[in-house]
Amino acid sequence: MSGGDERSTSSPSVDAVYAAVAARRTAFDGLLWQAPVLSLTAQAFLLTIALGGGASRFARIVASLLSVIVSVLTVQLLTRHRQAEITDAHWLSDMEGGLPEGFRAHGPTWAERRNQTPAYAGPFEPFRRLPGFFTWAVGLSLFGVAAVVTLIVAVVKPEAFAG
Repeated sequence: MSGGDERSTSSPSVDAVYAAVAARRTAFDGLLWQAPVLSLTAQAFLLTIALGGGASRFARIVASLLSVIVSVLTVQLLTRHRQAEITDAHWLSDMEGGLPEGFRAHGPTWAERRNQTPAYAGPFEPFRRLPGFFTWAVGLSLFGVAAVVTLIVAVVKPEAFAG
């Protein structure tokens, strides 16, 4: 090799590639749920300003606009992380295609097994049937809707916040 090229001429093993993709999928899954948690913290802070008794009209407008922006950015980021995680899950499922069903850890076979397993969550058991991504995307979007309503009220009828 010339010019300082230190790359190996051997190709990685299938096991090594599978392990790398599985690790990346796990990382994307973690990122997928970190974004909404951080967003809720930001939303709480911004809505406290926008709806707080001592905030100026300008502060309410800025906090509301920022809250709308955070909602949009979070749902977009959540969607991209989900897309990456699903891409890797499907690739891993394809790689597991030759394995007996009990050994497949990704894709539709695993999802069916998960969905048939009770969560043992008592009165909250029905919540396991809600699709996680969709439920969170709608919930985060509702924060954006609340921010838009707050923004409109702050612009059109600021006296509504007096009290």
